[in-house]
Amino acid sequence: MRKIIVLSLLALSLNGFAQQNEPTFSGSYENASLEKVILDIEARLAYTFFYKNDWIDSLQFTGTFSQTPVEDVLSRLFENTSVRYYLQDRKIYLTNGITIISTPEIVSSVLTQANKRKEETEIEEGKELLFTKEFKGETQNSKDLENFVFEVGSRAQFKAGSNSTLVGYIKESITGEPIEGALVYTPDGNKGTTSGRDGFYSLTITNGKHEIQVQFTGMKRARRNLILFSDGQLDIGMDVDVIALNEVIVEANRGANIERLTTGVERLNVEQSKTVPVVLGEKDILKVATTFAGIQTVGEGAAGFNVRGGKSDQNLFLFEGATVYNASHFMGFFSVFNSDALEGMDIFKSGIPANRGGRLSSVFEITAKTANKEKVVVEGGISPITSRVTAEIPILEGKSSLLASGRVTYSDWILQSIAHSDFKGNKVSFSDFIVKYDHEVDQDNKLSLSAYLSKDDFRLSSDTLFSFSDFSYINEMATAKWLHRFNETMDASLIATYSKYTYDFEATQLVKNAFAQDFGIKEYGARLDMNKDIQVAHQFNFGLEAKRYDINPGSKSPVGAESIVAPIALSPEQGIEGGVYFSDKHEVSEKLSFNYGLRYSFFTYLGPGVTSLYLENAPKNADTKTGETLHEKGEFIKTYHGPELRLAGRYMLGESRSVKVSYDKSRQYLHALSNSSSLSPTDIWRLSNSYIKPQTGDQISVGYYEDFMDGELETSLELYGKKLDNLLDFKTGADFLLNDRIESIALQGPGKSYGLELSLKKTTGRLNGWFNYSYARTFIKLSGDFDEETVNKGAYFPTNYDKPHTINLVSNYEVTSRFTVSYNLAYSTGRPITFPTGLYKLNGVEILNYSNRNEFRIPDYFRMDLGFTLKWGHRITKGAHSFWSVSIYNLVGRKNPFSLYFDLEDGVVKGYKLSVFGSPIPTISYNFKF
Repeated sequence: MRKIIVLSLLALSLNGFAQQNEPTFSGSYENASLEKVILDIEARLAYTFFYKNDWIDSLQFTGTFSQTPVEDVLSRLFENTSVRYYLQDRKIYLTNGITIISTPEIVSSVLTQANKRKEETEIEEGKELLFTKEFKGETQNSKDLENFVFEVGSRAQFKAGSNSTLVGYIKESITGEPIEGALVYTPDGNKGTTSGRDGFYSLTITNGKHEIQVQFTGMKRARRNLILFSDGQLDIGMDVDVIALNEVIVEANRGANIERLTTGVERLNVEQSKTVPVVLGEKDILKVATTFAGIQTVGEGAAGFNVRGGKSDQNLFLFEGATVYNASHFMGFFSVFNSDALEGMDIFKSGIPANRGGRLSSVFEITAKTANKEKVVVEGGISPITSRVTAEIPILEGKSSLLASGRVTYSDWILQSIAHSDFKGNKVSFSDFIVKYDHEVDQDNKLSLSAYLSKDDFRLSSDTLFSFSDFSYINEMATAKWLHRFNETMDASLIATYSKYTYDFEATQLVKNAFAQDFGIKEYGARLDMNKDIQVAHQFNFGLEAKRYDINPGSKSPVGAESIVAPIALSPEQGIEGGVYFSDKHEVSEKLSFNYGLRYSFFTYLGPGVTSLYLENAPKNADTKTGETLHEKGEFIKTYHGPELRLAGRYMLGESRSVKVSYDKSRQYLHALSNSSSLSPTDIWRLSNSYIKPQTGDQISVGYYEDFMDGELETSLELYGKKLDNLLDFKTGADFLLNDRIESIALQGPGKSYGLELSLKKTTGRLNGWFNYSYARTFIKLSGDFDEETVNKGAYFPTNYDKPHTINLVSNYEVTSRFTVSYNLAYSTGRPITFPTGLYKLNGVEILNYSNRNEFRIPDYFRMDLGFTLKWGHRITKGAHSFWSVSIYNLVGRKNPFSLYFDLEDGVVKGYKLSVFGSPIPTISYNFKF
């Protein structure tokens, strides 16, 4: 008994000493919510509170603390309230009217040894995993997920001080839909990870007591208390962060900006596209991407992107893993995807993963929604241009679901309103459809099937830019994916893909010259991708993939019995592309991490086919052609291969800032032939062959990242440089349509790009948005052995998509919980162009003399947009939700030039400016969801 008294006095003495060294808190508040004060304490003193929101959501505090001990702060905060608190180490547990009783830990240990059985003593002392306090039943209620203590793993396998892997799935609580990109971490910031595409996460931490937090944009932060004995699984559900009639605070993926390992990565979810004003009122995830740093277009209505000085064909667009060859509708005004059916998009401008290849500049990875497996959800909208609807249908409750989405146009009024445009007086329509089926076979096996179909139809008059009458193109894609998890540390996916892009047109104005022409490309692909976590520090990814290309380069045939057009059919092209890859995400320490990988790619140009032969030491043209070589079916005509190294590193300079560096080596075996500065529906894709070499690129990128305002404001500054080889361009006046000797008009040469990207992003609060500035230069050098193969005397010159300065500002202000105002500002330097600089006569014929290629520029681009969103109601319990969107595109009515062209009229050179939208374009749309 005497020993117990002595130990008790010693414990009280130690407790008194600890209080003298207890952290203190300072702050002044007036009618502040209790949650605000709690968050301040957590942020400044690294304490963690455990409580239910409804215990304190109506409580306020007025007062001042000045170097006040935490115990005294808590006493004043909860004075005259029903809230009780218990303080243990750095954790503060709150209850509603229930007093928490706890014995000093050292006394509890003595009493345990004296009164408990030996077995219980071994559990308490040897494993040291049970809380010493009583929760009065709070932690025994498994429905109280925020306070319930989960036991994960097997007690029998517990080893003190060892590490175990915690895995599970992050899903929406109500729909069961997996959440990709959720941040899973420990509050001390020592350990963290993000969930994958199927919501799966893996986190290696030490055995013992832990608190796990999960954050994702638009969702309430989830918190779980757990005792980790050994490797085990804990699935976490997240709730939508929408509260009727109260201010909504959306927690972003705080920390991802500085903790993400690679540079040049952007993640865009569909919600971000809803409030950005866009042309014709159609929310468009790809158009929003053009407001990000380093992603440009050559002008309004232009299809394709230029990423960090790359050509528009150097971007790999993937939809559910299948390649998209034409990502635009309506002559470039819309993307081919209905955003209602999409989950989001990852953009890799650098730091491209080793399991992705085939393009030099970027990867746009677009994912469709996983439909609700619990209830039917329908959403859609109506605008002056389109109608769209998306349905999520459970098939087997909790196991499988079907997503079905469609969009169609029904009006061509917009073409009639485009002033000063060659499109005026024509008709355009399009439609697209998406279907996706998801089935959860069991916890470790999942199946996903998806399909996409779109079609565009044009009726164009003979004096348009296209110079033909009827034109249509079709996109088809299909994907089958099987996901399998072997165990807590290893999973795999097997995916098969199919892509097809075709177009055809007819020119029938002149009966005798009426003809039809077509083009088509098909791609069949398969990829096996595996992930393996080894110990704490290594996350391996490895696999292989293969693709087959079948291309119809084009054919031409007469239309009608009176047509005298001679039929032409180019020889089909076939090729096989493949690669094996391996990468390792290596966490050296809490501050230093690396991601290094190697991809070895190969390409073979297959027969049957024809290779033209030319004189040696002479330019390749019709005059120097000497013959042909015929190749049999399946013959390996030409093979290319080589390594593609991927390196990335990140060093944490503190809790809120980091520096990163990355290096990418890429190879591209497929080329788009175009005589315009952007992709167009009439572009022709051709394979590398005996004369056309693969394009290669090396990029190095360095960045500094810092978060301010407790993570609310994300900033980054990135510098990059690229060295490019075998860039494809053309001789002056080249015509590649139905040309069976592309090598006779094509030129290849080195290129270089460099630039700077500054980004500021605020994703929380009533005022949010982002500001991006890019300085980007890109040059090409065409210096052949002969004059016709040399451009601008063999010196480097700007490409026709070189736009040094680009500024984008996107802001949203939530006036009330139902009314939002959005603003968009865009500025860019005008792109290069070739001007006529003189006029002379030769044998009585007037001839224009032109400047060096791309020596001049069109005027700069400037545009402002304004948008308003009015919600009718957003209570969770409400059966239907709807909102109106009003946008004014090109608010100031500036006539931004898309291009300049010149004509010679009566000996006078006259210049003309083509503006797509020369006046404000107002649009109103109605959107619904139920």
